[in-house]
Amino acid sequence: MNKLTKVGCSALCGSLAAISAANAGFDAQVGLESRYFFEEGLQQQAKSQPSISAELNFEHVFESSSVAFSVFTRFDFEDEERTHTDLREALWTYVGDEWEVKAGVGKVFWGVTESRHLVDVINQSDLVEGLDGEEKLGQPMTKFSLEKEWGTLDLFWLPYFRERTFAGEDGRLLFYPSQISEMDAGFSSNAENWHSDFAVRYSHYWGELEYAISHFTGTSRDPLIDYFNLRPFYTTVDQTGLELQYIYEEWLFKFEGITNSGVGERYSAAVFGFEYTQVGIWDSSADLGWLVEYLFDDRRNQKDPLKAAPHNFERDIFLAWRYALNDAGSSEVLGGLIYDPRTEEVMYTIEASKRIGDDLKLKLEARVFDGAEEKPFLKTHILRDEDYIQLELVKYF
Repeated sequence: MNKLTKVGCSALCGSLAAISAANAGFDAQVGLESRYFFEEGLQQQAKSQPSISAELNFEHVFESSSVAFSVFTRFDFEDEERTHTDLREALWTYVGDEWEVKAGVGKVFWGVTESRHLVDVINQSDLVEGLDGEEKLGQPMTKFSLEKEWGTLDLFWLPYFRERTFAGEDGRLLFYPSQISEMDAGFSSNAENWHSDFAVRYSHYWGELEYAISHFTGTSRDPLIDYFNLRPFYTTVDQTGLELQYIYEEWLFKFEGITNSGVGERYSAAVFGFEYTQVGIWDSSADLGWLVEYLFDDRRNQKDPLKAAPHNFERDIFLAWRYALNDAGSSEVLGGLIYDPRTEEVMYTIEASKRIGDDLKLKLEARVFDGAEEKPFLKTHILRDEDYIQLELVKYF
């Protein structure tokens, strides 16, 4: 990072604090993050990857409408592609009698399972922010919602497609042997980024059962990789999804399933399992949750790269434990693994967070990839030297 970028970053952080203090509708946060990898990368990337991030949020509520704004930026000392700014939200909302309209740029989350969100197709993943794809890019949209006694109906028009972000040649957590060129992305539609996507979702509940049915038609958020040209290729797909969540005492049963056509032959995928919570474990105020899920994708045996799954979760088991202390600092730890019984690949994960005082939060994240060191045909072989630990301190204004 050059001196000008450092000065600009410092100025931005100072401006966020000043704006937040002067305007009641604003809030902001600044994060100092450091990743440490235990081995050098396959292309001799550095073990240490420090960065600084900032986020500014604004919301104002009128009598029957509201406006919300959120912008996120990160300066990475090693990876130029991870240095980016994104408009996460710039949304106008009008609330009527049992109906609602949203227009602008926004974020929408669908899904109930922990390990993978199959049905979550509205927003593109900001992959340079995290390996799990939980962070999303803002999506231009118009949304109409109808809320009735018989359920909630959401209709979406998505006029512009956001391409996925990828790490640069000096970045880490690369999924591919070389840097993917985002500038040369290919599309199956001649409209490319301007292809209009549409989605509909119906959700309701029956007793303790919550359910939702959705359908999406448009540009797939998951690109195929053209290995010859090292570029992403986005196809047009139709995807129908189902979400189920049932509560029974301390048990929470979850299911997500999809059927998708447009990427080779039609395929189906699902994630299902449960979470069991021990409330007040060991006669304390803490809760311990046990999470078990099974990940299924019927493309496991496909040899054609255009038909094979672009991920590693074809027949895997997810096991995790969530420990919430329920203390003044909202301390929480989530630790677990995803295991492939066929290939014996394992990805271990731990995430922890604790609030310090009223305006600081400490976050810890670590991942270890095991079982693919001597098996180059496995998809996680490229991640064999990417074990890392990450610390972040976030200041809220």
